[in-house]
Amino acid sequence: MSSNLDRLDEIISKVLLVRKDEISDNLRRKEHEAWDSMAHVVLVSEIESEFGVFFQDEEVVEILTVGDLRKTLAKKLDGQNV
Repeated sequence: MSSNLDRLDEIISKVLLVRKDEISDNLRRKEHEAWDSMAHVVLVSEIESEFGVFFQDEEVVEILTVGDLRKTLAKKLDGQNV
């Protein structure tokens, strides 16, 4: 069974067209060409579907980096490692 981090990185890799070894907490929306507003919506939707969670609009807007995404998802999963 894949870890939450592996599952999340798989989604990020697929949606943002980035290799898994290029994914870090510091990967930023404004600095990654493929991470535009549409990709952001798809990314959040894929994560919600995969993990069975729901992000509030405010949370979606506040996600600026992969690190933000991991922290927000970890809260949704009651602190499980992401």
